[in-house]
Amino acid sequence: MNCARRVCGSLHDSSSVRILPVNRKPYSMTETSHTSALAFRPVDLEMHLDVCVRFGIDANVCAFGSAERFHASDGKGADRYVIWLKQKANDLPGCVVHVWRDEKIIGQIEMGRVATNPTVGYVNLFYLVPSARGQGLGVLLEAYAWAFLSGQGCQSLRLSASPSNLSAWRFYERAGWKDQGAREDVPDVNLLHKGRADHPDELPVVINPDDYLETEFGREFTPERNRQAWELAYARLRSELSTARPGTHVYVVMGVQGAGKSRWVSENYGRLGSRAIVFDAALPARRHREQLLAIVREYDFPVIGIFIKAPLALALSRNARRSADKRVPEDALNSVFGLLELPAESEGFAWVQTVQQQPIFPTALETARVKLVAPDVALAEKLADALNASFELHSDFLGWSKPHWSLEDSHETLRRATQDFAADAGEKKYFLLQQGENPALVGCIGLRPLLDEAGSIGIGYWANQAHANTGLMKETLNALVSELAGQPLRLTVSSANIASQRLAESAGFECLEVIKGDRVSAKFGVCDTLVYHRAAE
Repeated sequence: MNCARRVCGSLHDSSSVRILPVNRKPYSMTETSHTSALAFRPVDLEMHLDVCVRFGIDANVCAFGSAERFHASDGKGADRYVIWLKQKANDLPGCVVHVWRDEKIIGQIEMGRVATNPTVGYVNLFYLVPSARGQGLGVLLEAYAWAFLSGQGCQSLRLSASPSNLSAWRFYERAGWKDQGAREDVPDVNLLHKGRADHPDELPVVINPDDYLETEFGREFTPERNRQAWELAYARLRSELSTARPGTHVYVVMGVQGAGKSRWVSENYGRLGSRAIVFDAALPARRHREQLLAIVREYDFPVIGIFIKAPLALALSRNARRSADKRVPEDALNSVFGLLELPAESEGFAWVQTVQQQPIFPTALETARVKLVAPDVALAEKLADALNASFELHSDFLGWSKPHWSLEDSHETLRRATQDFAADAGEKKYFLLQQGENPALVGCIGLRPLLDEAGSIGIGYWANQAHANTGLMKETLNALVSELAGQPLRLTVSSANIASQRLAESAGFECLEVIKGDRVSAKFGVCDTLVYHRAAE
């Protein structure tokens, strides 16, 4: 990955990692620590509902000068808040969080997704008790919200704030939130929005020991060079921590080689912020993380654990596709995989996030006769024509088929498909267009990450009946499968759908399971479901 000026240099450029004077005195074990005992935990509403209400009241006082809005004119505002909070926590588990320092609750986060656009996260509340303010902890609350909501498929964040709450307003301005103007329903409250940053001054420092193995001829590994690389990486970490500002926090991104650690860093680079330091390394077991955590503890900054989880087969497949100088020997990768221990808060992490790395989907693909494109509402007319022409074919096997699709129907279908395509865990629907001018819509292929088998992709497809038996679907499916060769693939077809079975087999799928009597067709009666698999290469 290319992270511009904030990524460390090479082993031959050790001058780029000089030890700077320590401007920020490390805390000793006997001094008061602001952050080392922090923890973020879902709210226990049975035990701490009164705390939530108390925080809600104080948040209103901070924002508006009194708690009148919280209590409402009928005095039942607190009761409605409790009902709302319980429903929210039930609908999206983990979205209401308490911040703990030692045995005390010092903060609260409430968050969710914008109903009309689930790719936008909404933060209902960032709150810290008065004694915890002014210590840089607000940055950490925002980091937690980003971590949780990005895991829900959100690409940006939104919140409401009162410009009269000067301390909060200044914090949001410094943190890069953009003022969207007054809310229509509450004119004295403004909407703020934050996406991913791209200016170098807003981006994190990334430290990866492997970067110190780079030479002008590629990466060169020897045990001695590796030892020096780790020494330089730790020296860089100390250098950054010694001059770090309040609110700085460290992400330790760990997992087996090939799991997707650097990919996670690259995908999240723009949201981590300039006060983040990212340490990207395998660090498979607790004992491998001790030295790094001890270094950060000296400077009393919080540490966030990001564990990238991937099945061994997927890691091996990705590793095999690396360039020769960056490829880890297979026996070494197997050894690291066997050492993996899930990180835990007890090691000193403020929180730990386990990331089930999603497969890498192509953004576009072309064959000699067809091109795959992402969903676009401009395809609405072509989609309606294709579905209306194919009802006779689709009605036997596709439960969603119907005799007539209006332009509005296809427009709404494409709108939802566009949202899903942008979401990390959403289905990626590709629409097949013939090459040439005014191309016809040939069909659709959908890809979806499978939750029951890590790293696997489920495939579904349908063809425009007007282009049946032309070989276009076969040509496209084979090209797509080739692009996804590093991922295990799965698809299901009806036992009565012979054409679809032949298409799957032509792309290298093998039927490994039969689910008896799983489907009913008006034309074919009770049918089996055939489950086809294609192993990762």
